[in-house]
Amino acid sequence: MFRINIITSAILMMAPLGYTWSASLTVEQRLELLEKALQETRAELQQYKNKEIVKTEAVSPAKKPDAVLVKTEDKNTDTLYSSMTMKDFSQFVKDEIGFSYNGYFRSGWGTASHGSPKSWAIGSLGRLGNEYSGWFDLQLKQRVWQEGNKRVDAIVMLDGNVSQQYSTGWFGDNAGGENYMQFSDMYVTTQGFLPFAPEADFWVGKHGAPKVEIQMLDWKTQRTDAAAGIGLENWKVGPGKVDIALVREDVDDYDRELKNKQQINTNTIDLRYKELPLWDKATLMLSGRYVAANQSSSEKYNQDNNGYYAWKDTWMVGTTLTQKLKTGGFNEFSALLANNSIASSFSRYAGSSPFTTFNGRYYGDHTNGTAVRLTSQGEMYLSDRIIVANALVYSFGNDVYSYETGAHSDFESIRAVVRPAYIWDKYNQTGVELGYFKQKNTDVNDNKYYESGYKTTLFHTFKVNTSLLTSRPELRFYGTYIKAQETELDNFTFEDQKKDQFAIGAQAEIWW
Repeated sequence: MFRINIITSAILMMAPLGYTWSASLTVEQRLELLEKALQETRAELQQYKNKEIVKTEAVSPAKKPDAVLVKTEDKNTDTLYSSMTMKDFSQFVKDEIGFSYNGYFRSGWGTASHGSPKSWAIGSLGRLGNEYSGWFDLQLKQRVWQEGNKRVDAIVMLDGNVSQQYSTGWFGDNAGGENYMQFSDMYVTTQGFLPFAPEADFWVGKHGAPKVEIQMLDWKTQRTDAAAGIGLENWKVGPGKVDIALVREDVDDYDRELKNKQQINTNTIDLRYKELPLWDKATLMLSGRYVAANQSSSEKYNQDNNGYYAWKDTWMVGTTLTQKLKTGGFNEFSALLANNSIASSFSRYAGSSPFTTFNGRYYGDHTNGTAVRLTSQGEMYLSDRIIVANALVYSFGNDVYSYETGAHSDFESIRAVVRPAYIWDKYNQTGVELGYFKQKNTDVNDNKYYESGYKTTLFHTFKVNTSLLTSRPELRFYGTYIKAQETELDNFTFEDQKKDQFAIGAQAEIWW
């Protein structure tokens, strides 16, 4: 009852605000209305003495009344409680009902020198001024039960893309492959139920191990997609923490004409030992992933007799070192080794996340060849006015299946993106993003294929903090020149069969 009256009082306090917005009253008039509303609610609030407050706190220690009410002393009355700010009231409601809504999206306008602007090689040249999609992630989280140190939450994540080209973007229409949406996550997470790991997050449902992104290149160094799974996150073991996930990751296995397909059940084990302390502000993560198939007799028969590609188990192991810098910023270094279809993903110059498929399709004569990838990403403050972000990747592989040059291919690539910016103040930055990459593939017949290009983007941003990589929202205004120097792997051209493009645009990126 006390809780209902508190919320009622807060609503009464909000009512004058709604009136003043519509009537455009002065600040003094608004304060008078607020004071009047406070006096009207005091009569009801005064009946709750200290002993009632203490009783309520004893029942629910995590929800203190002073999170919503401020204790005040009046010489003519007993102790009273008056309304706090709307921010405090909002936090109280959030804690009370256990609901949170988090999200991300990007959207913007752009035009180019030769017709419609096109993105090219974002995964190698960098994304700033080089992306025209409207991606979003929306997460809903609800606490459904809590008692002592035990807690249960339900989480749903929707993600997808909304067309930035047409005025309409109906899901299901999917014009140009742009309008789509999925429930990427739908799971229950708990704490306190496992005696050996009471602090860990124990989850069951459609979920995967945490992703690690090369933000400037828009792909992941660690990624396990899941149809359904079970896992533990942040399990304290020794000096570090363990993340472990067992997820179903079925694939569509195609025949050699890429027309017919069959579903193959695969399961992935993803294991990470993270946050191992090394020296001041430095931590290490060790990671491993193995993907194995559970095939039926008919699936094996189709592979042996009907031209379907044979499944090969695939794995990836690696290590990641993260160094936080004393002046602000960080740098993250990783080394990864993979074979079979994950190694094939390493060989891609564009989106290069460690998938077991190419755009959802499993195909290729995979061998036991391996690929290596070394990455660096981060940002540092060179001075109070200068900040620089970087993404550097060196990759090579031997005897792997390439989606561009086929089986038994070798490849080597280097990609580098740097983004220096001048900090005018906390809310304004001007800078340039420079990107360059070059890749060479050698096929089974020793033929060589080259892909290379560069990008220059001048930009000004409105921000809410100085970090290039970790502060959002951000409003960007940019001009970008891209030159596709060699395109022997994809035969790419911009509009009018041009090998270059100049584009201008504005983009908003936000998370909350």
